[in-house]
Amino acid sequence: MKKKLVKYIFGLLIIILVAIWAEIAKSPKDNGLKIYFFDVAQGDATLVSKGDYQILIDGGPSSDVLSGVGEVMPPRDREIEAVVLTHPHADHLVGLNQILERYNVKQIYLSGVLHTSNQYLEFLQKIKDSGISSEVPQINQQFVPFEGAVFEFLWPGDKYRNKEVDNLNNSSLVTKFCYLEQCALFMGDLETDAQAEMFMGNSLTDYSAQILKISHHGSTNGTNQTLLEKVRPKYTVISVGADNKYGHPHNATLKLIEQFGVSILRTDRDGTIIFELSEATIIVNK
Repeated sequence: MKKKLVKYIFGLLIIILVAIWAEIAKSPKDNGLKIYFFDVAQGDATLVSKGDYQILIDGGPSSDVLSGVGEVMPPRDREIEAVVLTHPHADHLVGLNQILERYNVKQIYLSGVLHTSNQYLEFLQKIKDSGISSEVPQINQQFVPFEGAVFEFLWPGDKYRNKEVDNLNNSSLVTKFCYLEQCALFMGDLETDAQAEMFMGNSLTDYSAQILKISHHGSTNGTNQTLLEKVRPKYTVISVGADNKYGHPHNATLKLIEQFGVSILRTDRDGTIIFELSEATIIVNK
């Protein structure tokens, strides 16, 4: 009887050890910095991730963001340190409602604009019910997510706080993330007229970045020569759905970027796009 019990316990321990090693094998092989531009069809969802620290910028138009985030989050990590909603259009917002149900979000950043869509009201109610800290960041406000990194808000500050606007795109939070010597600029859907106002009001700000998330899915109203001259990117990313009804990205936008000799990456053709950042290099995986 004792021998059977010993064998049973020994066998159980073996099973437990195998399960533990399986989880370890699924863990990230390194603690490097990665930026994921998820393929969420016609929408935006971007994850900045290093180890167990994550910043999610927008959530796309559906629950598809859950599978993208779930595949790259460390095992058993149910916490997202910061969520940024650039603006409350559905193609940036809807997936975040699913994120709030699935993950423990520590901090949310909003533009503060007034909007009454059901999805946005649901989002605000979930923030309130969960007791999540939320904030309308000021222009040039920064935080340090981890050593060697800075996350900065460049637009719009208090401009749209508690205000209704005719064009939600221009209320987009514009953010810049730098890790060591490499930077990425995330434009939301900010259109060129508001970009001009941003550049004029923040003339001393450094907008340069190796990676530029193109505004408004490659629409002609989101990218012009001034933007590309200010940023001087090496890579541009267009988050866009295949065969979308808007004709995004517009040919004029693509031609302009090509004139600057900049690489164009598109989620409709390349799927989820991954940048691995180190001090000296940027590696692109598609």
